[in-house]
Amino acid sequence: MAVTPVAPPIPQNSNVIRAVYNYLNPDNIGTDAKLQAFLNFLSANGANVVFQDIYAWLGGANWSAANLAKMQKAVNYMHLSGIKVFAYAGNTDWGQNQQWVQKNVIYPLLKYQDLAPSIPYRFDGLHLDVEYWTDAGQQASVACPQLCDLARNARKTLDIPIGCFAAFFLKDSAGARPSFAYQGKTAQDGEFLMDNFDQVVVGAYRNHAQDNGTDGPGQISLFQPWFDYMNQPGKNVGLLCASECANIQPAYTTYFGMTRAQMEAQHALISPAFVPSPSPQSVFLGQAIDSYAAWAAMAP
Repeated sequence: MAVTPVAPPIPQNSNVIRAVYNYLNPDNIGTDAKLQAFLNFLSANGANVVFQDIYAWLGGANWSAANLAKMQKAVNYMHLSGIKVFAYAGNTDWGQNQQWVQKNVIYPLLKYQDLAPSIPYRFDGLHLDVEYWTDAGQQASVACPQLCDLARNARKTLDIPIGCFAAFFLKDSAGARPSFAYQGKTAQDGEFLMDNFDQVVVGAYRNHAQDNGTDGPGQISLFQPWFDYMNQPGKNVGLLCASECANIQPAYTTYFGMTRAQMEAQHALISPAFVPSPSPQSVFLGQAIDSYAAWAAMAP
């Protein structure tokens, strides 16, 4: 079958962005039928940004002419449908293994960009998911600066915006997260990520927007410290509030088992809570959803 571009997605709640992660199953856009289903879903659900896994297609020994052609086709049709595409990749140790990352990820991505027949076939940016905080053997005071260095080097090499995923607890207002010195200032690692990346997706994983008496703070409270930091003069990094849809524990951290409409009702509460001041400043851009497979599996 032939692939047909879809109507450009319109994010809900007047947000600038509705993003979705697409990973784990790299072949879910590898055929015309799967790519068309993917585009149809994005259009119907207002997702105009995709964080597209690239390592299984283009990273290291996975690079092939066939994979290159599939990825170029997918990126082109997403662009024809008004959807921006960020190359997505990461692992917990990437900050401390930058030489390996340069060889197996950054340079293949640069090669991909150079081989693109025209701009619509190129990625709009790179999104790093380097969750060093999940590794007990790494210290934030070392790992975070390493990740920030990786971001700056990748930006110089690729000349595209660099974003990242961050757990909500890397930045709080009560000082519970330890601070450390880097770049001539002392702060929590969440601040340093916002200082060094062009876009940050904050994993405020709860299945409710507002605080409750069952499992504590909701997505608004978890996202608030990040918004407050960026909602200052001179700050221009865009933030997205992320929701989880996969079957994970504790259950209150995911919208798994709920309907898309129920999740959307919570998202509708989040957006009005983060109106930037002054108004022209782009701080809160919208929602990011993890992931396409889990979101698509939810009942309407």
